[in-house]
Amino acid sequence: MQTRSNDGPIQYEDEIRTMTHSEFKKHVLKVTKEIEKYTMENNIRIDYVVPILRSGTVPAVYIANELNLIKFAPIQVKKIKQNGKYDHIVLLNSLKDLDKERKLNLLVVEGTYSSGETMHTALNEINKTLPNANILLACVCVRGEENLPKDIQKSFYGFSLKKEKLFIYPWELKEQKETHPDQKIENIFY
Repeated sequence: MQTRSNDGPIQYEDEIRTMTHSEFKKHVLKVTKEIEKYTMENNIRIDYVVPILRSGTVPAVYIANELNLIKFAPIQVKKIKQNGKYDHIVLLNSLKDLDKERKLNLLVVEGTYSSGETMHTALNEINKTLPNANILLACVCVRGEENLPKDIQKSFYGFSLKKEKLFIYPWELKEQKETHPDQKIENIFY
């Protein structure tokens, strides 16, 4: 399988591995325990879980359940391809309804942190919307931990994986890795 990015062709392994539910849960529980330890040691109360929709949704729910967090403020960033180039746009920012003056503690959750473009778009939007927020970042998989954002309070991740390795989460379909309806321009604005 070969996928193109703006930087040229990237060679991927031929076989896409499916992560089992127990593997997923193991990684999410690792992240959750690290978050719990960090917040307790630093006397931090998380005000909102901020899943980056779509891939951060399921991990965010697991993490929130484990940490007994009930407030969600999702953000949706779409990666779209037009005229052969990728771009990112913000479709949903439920943080706009929150108090800009409060120093909120946000737990931003993403499934896989790869190029960082989606995450950085989301973080820029969060910083514009809530400039006083403290941000913790959680993701199941990181590809290039050296690229994790430096301007946040703390990052947590389940495991690191080379960019060349492909996997899908238990709820995804291999057949839709590159052709999911979510990738179609007509499904972006609903």
